[in-house]
Amino acid sequence: MFLSKPVVSASLCILTLLACCRPKHDVVPPKSTGVSPELLADSLFLYAKQVYYWNNTLPDISGFNPRRLVSADTITGLNDEMFAISRFATNPATGFSYEQKIGYNSSGNPENDNTEAKFSYILKTSDVYGGGGISAAPHNPSMGDNLKMTLDGKDNSLGFVMGFIPVDEAGTLQDPMPYVNKDSLVGLVRYVTKGSPAYNAGLKRGDIISKINGNSWRFETDQSRINNALDASSITVTVYKPGTKTSRDVPVQKALYTMNPVFNDTVLDVEGKKIGYVAFQSFTDLGNAQAALDEAFSKFGNITDMVVDLRYNGGGYVKTAGYLGNLLAPASASGQVFFAEYYNQTMQNKQATLLKNQQAYDGNNRPLGYNYFDVNFSVASNTTLLSKAGPFNNNNAVKNLYFIVSSSTASASELLINGLIPYFNSVYLIGAVFSDNGKKTYGKPVGFFEIRLGNYSVYMANFETKNKNQINGTQTGSYYSGLSTDLQVLDDLRYDFGNPNEACFKWAIRKITGNNNYTPTPALLMSRAAGISSAASLSETPRPVGHGVGNLTRISDMVVTVDQKSTLH
Repeated sequence: MFLSKPVVSASLCILTLLACCRPKHDVVPPKSTGVSPELLADSLFLYAKQVYYWNNTLPDISGFNPRRLVSADTITGLNDEMFAISRFATNPATGFSYEQKIGYNSSGNPENDNTEAKFSYILKTSDVYGGGGISAAPHNPSMGDNLKMTLDGKDNSLGFVMGFIPVDEAGTLQDPMPYVNKDSLVGLVRYVTKGSPAYNAGLKRGDIISKINGNSWRFETDQSRINNALDASSITVTVYKPGTKTSRDVPVQKALYTMNPVFNDTVLDVEGKKIGYVAFQSFTDLGNAQAALDEAFSKFGNITDMVVDLRYNGGGYVKTAGYLGNLLAPASASGQVFFAEYYNQTMQNKQATLLKNQQAYDGNNRPLGYNYFDVNFSVASNTTLLSKAGPFNNNNAVKNLYFIVSSSTASASELLINGLIPYFNSVYLIGAVFSDNGKKTYGKPVGFFEIRLGNYSVYMANFETKNKNQINGTQTGSYYSGLSTDLQVLDDLRYDFGNPNEACFKWAIRKITGNNNYTPTPALLMSRAAGISSAASLSETPRPVGHGVGNLTRISDMVVTVDQKSTLH
């Protein structure tokens, strides 16, 4: 979000030196990074006692006994300890830990995943850096390949993601899909990053992939081969057009590229409504994202309704999310609270003395000349205000905002949505159903900055974000279990972003126009992909029939540009 002040607001990507502790609780900086696992375990707990958001729920160090969790593999032991620390604070809304991670079973329903904490985790510091602003993904800290996300707008990848759906979901009237067994699965391109090798090779969302490297593999029996091929430095996929029964081979070579985070944007005139649509992949650094956002929103000056597609957006830089918030907010919201960061009372009262040992660094690992004890953690100093930008909604005429989301919509994406709720009559969420039920976003209202312990980087939740209504008490609770969707519709891989035949966008148009029978021309092939679930509409429930391949999106942390010297005292 727009930063009204350059405060600590640091979700992560601001990195710090370390303090470790002796067994008798007296904490001193180590002479070198070669710190014993026992001292690291003690240090982790003592830092949690001061900077963990729920620090007031923790016992003393003797009651917790961190050394019981020491492992021959140091990072495994530290993450086990972080998980144990995260179990003490219970969310009264759920009866489980605030950091209770959720997975989805084969029926697409949520169930508790007790393998790791949902938010807090620990990495090797050597894995954190690698160029640009980097955010780590809490999906699975044990899998190094999925841990880092470069948010400076550069990536080194093939640039596309696949998904598998039943064959009877894969055809359209233009390209009917012949099949013998309707339960067979067909691979489609789920998305392509603009500027990537896959994008330059001509791949697009909805392309049917019949072969990978010349092999007609089946998802049911060849998942490991498919994953390995998608992780390789090069791949050749065969794109099949069922309407013409033709195929073409598309070779893709992994390369370093600069991404455009806007998947697509469009303006549609439907039944007297002028509807703007933008699909946004990731909140990359504003230097990368601003031009793309400005280009999209330059088309939205006279629209009556707006649809923002964040179904694959796992978060990123708060400053970029803030810029998008300022583009979306009505002019009347300027100068009002977008969100505030709430740290624990120990930090607000300047009693987190261990932070004197934590040097602040920028995203390129350069010291900033002060430590985190010098930073002002008060709510007042960590409140972000809106400042209207762009041509959209300058006349305050747009009263309702529509978001397409999924269980992968997280962090800064949720912060954006939650922060805009006070300024619209309604903020309507459409959940994209694929391999889960589409009823919730990820649920990540917390952030943190890095604590360095020896050779390790600790990211433990230490602030919660609240919007204007939460601050004044008119909106209770938070979204630890995710933001609830108003409608669930299958993620229709057959159509590209912004195509009104795509089921999620089509239902957004239906809600905007009030015409639940709206069907664009040419008509959508009716199948389960048109299914919808809503208490107020059809009884047909969309089933989570999709199967993901690889890393769909990396849930990232609320990353903020680090220039905090004005907040020192």
